[in-house]
Amino acid sequence: MLKKLSLLFPLLPKLGYWNVAYMLWYRTSFKLGWRKAKFPLGNPVRGNFYKSTFLASNYPEEWKSQLRARAEAALQSHLDYFHHHSFEVGNPPNWFQNPFEDSVLNNPDKHWTELSDFDLNTGDIKILWEPSRFDWLTDLARAYKVFGDEKYLMTLNVWLQDWSEKNPKNCGPNWKCGQETAIRVMKLVTASQILDQDFEASQPLQQLILEHLERISGNINYAIAQDNNHGTSEAAGLYIGATYLLNQKKINVSSKKLNYFKKRGRKILINRILKLIATKGTFAQQSVTYQRVVVDTLSWVVYAMQRYNEPKFSNQVNGRLLRLGEWQMIMTANAAGNPPNLGSNDGAMLENLHQCDYRDFRPSTQLFFGVLLNKRVFNNQDNDGFDEALYWRYPKAYLNFPQYKSDQPNFGVLDNQFLYIKEEQLSLYMRIPQDKFRPSSSDAFHVDLWVNGKNILCDSGTYSYNSGSETDRFKSVTAHNTIQFDHHEQMPKISRFLYGSWLKTSIKKPLEKKSGIYSFSASYKDHNQNKHTRSFALNTNLSQLTVTDSFDKLKEIEAKVFWHMPINGELNLKATDQNSENLRPKMSSTEASLYYLEKHPIQNLQFSTQTNQITTKINF
Repeated sequence: MLKKLSLLFPLLPKLGYWNVAYMLWYRTSFKLGWRKAKFPLGNPVRGNFYKSTFLASNYPEEWKSQLRARAEAALQSHLDYFHHHSFEVGNPPNWFQNPFEDSVLNNPDKHWTELSDFDLNTGDIKILWEPSRFDWLTDLARAYKVFGDEKYLMTLNVWLQDWSEKNPKNCGPNWKCGQETAIRVMKLVTASQILDQDFEASQPLQQLILEHLERISGNINYAIAQDNNHGTSEAAGLYIGATYLLNQKKINVSSKKLNYFKKRGRKILINRILKLIATKGTFAQQSVTYQRVVVDTLSWVVYAMQRYNEPKFSNQVNGRLLRLGEWQMIMTANAAGNPPNLGSNDGAMLENLHQCDYRDFRPSTQLFFGVLLNKRVFNNQDNDGFDEALYWRYPKAYLNFPQYKSDQPNFGVLDNQFLYIKEEQLSLYMRIPQDKFRPSSSDAFHVDLWVNGKNILCDSGTYSYNSGSETDRFKSVTAHNTIQFDHHEQMPKISRFLYGSWLKTSIKKPLEKKSGIYSFSASYKDHNQNKHTRSFALNTNLSQLTVTDSFDKLKEIEAKVFWHMPINGELNLKATDQNSENLRPKMSSTEASLYYLEKHPIQNLQFSTQTNQITTKINF
């Protein structure tokens, strides 16, 4: 305990004194029962939530078969979890089942304050949350709008009625997280927009959304204290959810309360945008997945602001949003829309009005620039499905949006946190640690390389937030393409989501290109006072990457460099030490995760030395 406190105290200014004080108060209020008293249990909301509507007139034929298949799968009791795993879950689903382990939650009727995030008998709570994110709702709404089959409308109403019966206000795990509550608001509003009834919402739908807004507003300070996407999601849900209700022809709830929610949500959202999105677009959590969560959240917000005639954001805020989207453009590593698997990856994809794979970021980016600028990033001559999210917002105009031309160079360093080099058939990325916001793993100076659309030097990913030693393994320095001193991690762990002794990079040589060769050098010092300097030279003409790792070690300890690559990867790696002696490689099998709770085999090549340098030459 004393050791953890000694690691925690230096972090207080970075975490924020108000944030830490609030978290202490929050946990105290839980133990004393005050939090439970603040959120009284409610009753189920009954009745039909959505009604019949007219058909979409110009939905492309090429998309129909996949949309119908997705909707029919739901009717046959099959749902996707984390946009990758398919399970038979019932019709309606069992909202408290873990289909990965075939277990069902004990006592789902408890108040949400009485349930743990990590010690449930069903394991990872994120699994229970998946069907309650309501992806099926927008799938069925789209299918009904396109095909006009009443069974889709009937099913979405029956499932919502069942969900409300089993999950009355503040009862059970699906009310535990304010962000999950906000995501449901996004889906409820979006389904209403798809069905063209968002100005004449039914009384049950208004009531259900109001209950969600009350849950968000009552606990949003907790989200703010996290300095992550919980704050952006909850503020967005509060702002737009209240705006949506205020735009009803017949409002069945208190307009005074709604105006308070709306004003508060917008104010917090603007604050979060300016604090958590850096000037070149990097979001605080330093993760491509969580970057997309924020991009999708703000696409939803900006579109709703247009639809409901809300005042525009300031130029400062819109400038930050533009850089947020350009960051995601830069991180798109191949023509299929795949990014490097950097940072935490929890399976989140909030924008699901399309049939594309979870790893395809084109629908998200295309929609974001469509709502922000009425422009498109990607041409779609083959009418691939990544335009569909844009279609549902602008069905008549989306094909006429002009091409967006970014002024970003093809190489650079984003907010001193992500280095990138992008050429026609090559992309290189490097993680540069900074100490402003919480790091999520020991991935300092990880290098990711893509050639001809393939990720030939890859990151291991996340796998799960609640799998014990497996979670630790994927977060470990050994799971990334970087250096380990002896058997130590780059940072000591304080708790599940908090490291101590955050790393801060010193740039030794800025990224530059001379005579066709890119070069860069930077260093950091870890909590054991070991200094690591990583320099690289990328010669695209010779298809060669040379990485030099130099060490200043206080003790005679071993240093190891790890390189992760696909099975049967076409790479030639050779390494030498400080004395130009060849190092013998140690090849081992390991695993990577591209989707939450998914693993697949990759190979890990390791070089070790007692000297103060390893130089790796990689020919590709």
